[in-house]
Amino acid sequence: MNDHPIPQTQHGALAEELHALRQRTGLSGKEFAAQVGWAPSKVSRLENAKQMPSRADIDVWVEACDAAAEEAADLRSLLRDSQTDRQEWRRRLRRGLAAVQVDYNQLVADASEIRYFETAVIPGFLQTAAYARRILAEMSELHGLPAGDDDAAVAARLRRQQHLYDVTKRFTFVLAEPVLRWGLCPPEVMRPQLDRLLNAAELPNVELLILPLGVKLATTPQHAFQLYDEVAIVDTATTELVFREDEAAAYLRLFDRLAAEALGGDHARRLISDAVAGLGRANGSLVDAPGRVAAGPQDLRS
Repeated sequence: MNDHPIPQTQHGALAEELHALRQRTGLSGKEFAAQVGWAPSKVSRLENAKQMPSRADIDVWVEACDAAAEEAADLRSLLRDSQTDRQEWRRRLRRGLAAVQVDYNQLVADASEIRYFETAVIPGFLQTAAYARRILAEMSELHGLPAGDDDAAVAARLRRQQHLYDVTKRFTFVLAEPVLRWGLCPPEVMRPQLDRLLNAAELPNVELLILPLGVKLATTPQHAFQLYDEVAIVDTATTELVFREDEAAAYLRLFDRLAAEALGGDHARRLISDAVAGLGRANGSLVDAPGRVAAGPQDLRS
């Protein structure tokens, strides 16, 4: 019988492996902690999946347990997998759109630096009510959610914008230029939405950058993602992925590369103004198409 029960997640599997290796040494948790110079409580938290080990923690554990090279490689692989939380949207949305928005609002409240890279939609922090309603209604339809939750979801998303005025937080938004031009909404919705971008760019703790079309790029803008301090979030069509530690650091490096190639200040404002002017030239051709799926589940957070 397993005398060390842990939920069978990747993190749980990693904790069990650490526990098994330590037991093999014949040392108690307290003796093992003394050997490596840690508090006994840290060993307990790591073995019971109450704390995520760092790469350095794994290195210390491997050396102290005299683990074989293959065992060490397995532990590091488990660590990489453990740093990713995976949730399917069909389960994530069982509580409705509004509950998900409230969860994201708390994530923002707890973070001090928020960074977004977007390829499809205006970030939720910068959305008008009409734009948010269009995006969330599409998500409700796409995932087959019952009617009646959209109003509460829009209200919850708009409450998130109060954090833009908290000068202890810093926001950096990198938008691919097509975000300004996708025909997700009719001109009467897009025009005030683009004006909202211009106004937000004037806030002292907000940096708005546009990755322009028609220029040579060193980094491919593959997909949208967000960073909340040291946590990275990526959405696919069916799944939300949350990355920490090494995986999140990779997204931070990618964000820095994309931001370095994007345009800010007057250049960004000019691109936004050009998009506004393009609405006038469209002569009403940008019409709402509620049956068309034009964006991915990142809209739930964006």
